[in-house]
Amino acid sequence: MPSRLVRAIPWATLRVRLTLLNTAVVLLATLVSLVAVRVASRAALYREADAVLRGEVGEIAIALQDFSPDTNAVIAELRRKAVGHEERGWFTQLLDGNGTTIWKSDGCPREVADWPVSHEKIENLVQVGPYRFARRRITNSAQESFHVRIGMPTVFLDEDVDSLTRILIPVGLAISLLTPLAGYWLALRATSPIAGILRTAEHLKPTRLGDRLDVRGTHDELDRVSLTINRLLDQVAGYVERQQQFVTDAAHELRGPLAAIQNSLEVASAKERSSEDYRATLDVVLEETKHLSKMANDLLLLAEGESDAPIAFAEEVDLDAVLRQTASMFAGVAEDRAIQLLIRSPQSLCLPAEQRQLRQVVSNLLDNAIRFTPAGGCLTLSLALDAASQEAVLSVTDTGCGIQEQYQARVFDRFFQADAARDRSKTHRGGGLGLAICRSVVERHGGRIDLTSQIGQGTTVTVRLPLGPRRG
Repeated sequence: MPSRLVRAIPWATLRVRLTLLNTAVVLLATLVSLVAVRVASRAALYREADAVLRGEVGEIAIALQDFSPDTNAVIAELRRKAVGHEERGWFTQLLDGNGTTIWKSDGCPREVADWPVSHEKIENLVQVGPYRFARRRITNSAQESFHVRIGMPTVFLDEDVDSLTRILIPVGLAISLLTPLAGYWLALRATSPIAGILRTAEHLKPTRLGDRLDVRGTHDELDRVSLTINRLLDQVAGYVERQQQFVTDAAHELRGPLAAIQNSLEVASAKERSSEDYRATLDVVLEETKHLSKMANDLLLLAEGESDAPIAFAEEVDLDAVLRQTASMFAGVAEDRAIQLLIRSPQSLCLPAEQRQLRQVVSNLLDNAIRFTPAGGCLTLSLALDAASQEAVLSVTDTGCGIQEQYQARVFDRFFQADAARDRSKTHRGGGLGLAICRSVVERHGGRIDLTSQIGQGTTVTVRLPLGPRRG
């Protein structure tokens, strides 16, 4: 059942999802950044204020040492600092060693003035409600202890932080508005090649196998997708072309025997004939039927090799035994044609394979070699081990007429017959599928097959098969 083209819902497209994802990430990053800026700014302002307060307390400590025992001079210094920073709301306080207030500025809040002194630490910073002050315990030259406090309301610091926040909020809103637009623009640029791929894919048809996806030359993942799909389309186009050519060639090859059968039967049925004529007609029909039967079997064998799925052969086949058994079947034919048949197989070689198909390969190679080797010629079958590659090497060499160089690259194609290179007499009649079957079987076993030939000197076909299990 043909599949229907799925139309994408606008809000469920990859472009929209990328926009939403980018927007969410940017907005989250913006929110975190704004919060971090606000927190960092507040901490920096408080750090700066604490440093100033500590410095002012340190100056009072020095004055207390210098003016001792004149406490009034110290109080005057504290009053000067309070007045000097009045616009910032600074306050000062001087306490004795027991925590009793000796003097405090007019702006010193009650919660600070009543805050108990700490005898554990010489100096510390204290936050009391909206006020912050630095405190230090000081001992003068008369060994009298005092506590000095200099502080300020933190409302000024918080106002600075709020002012920065008021600046950051419009920035955050602007980013929030621009992010979806920028995200959509980026998603549009990122997905435009995918849209092109989809448009091309939607127009692909079996009759337009030449269409290919555009490759932008950016060498990114989308280019790799386009190249991968183009390679797949190349393979599909090649496969379809081979199948079309195969059907055409098969129809052409089948048409001859069928026409011969039809003509023979029409002639035989046109008028009464003698029994010898009918027998001759039946002989022709029988011969053509055998040829059609062999061609049908060859086509089925070729169809078996079309699958690309890896095959694990469980059977261990002795290639030397297959070679000798098949050669014995052709020994009589070779002797009748005065062709010397030699076998050179110094050792047995076992490999995982299908024995019937290997016998078919050897049989096809021997049949070809005998049909195109003249009387008095020689045919040699050799089997050897290539220790370096761990392959069995099977060679079939004849002293026949040879194949012209321009045809050698095509001899393994289906139905190809080099008419100019070989004698096509009735005796040498073949279907043009033998070597194609050999290649299909050999490749199915993980091996390879090659041919070398010279006109007037002969032809050698070499088959290399791995001795180990085939790897997918």
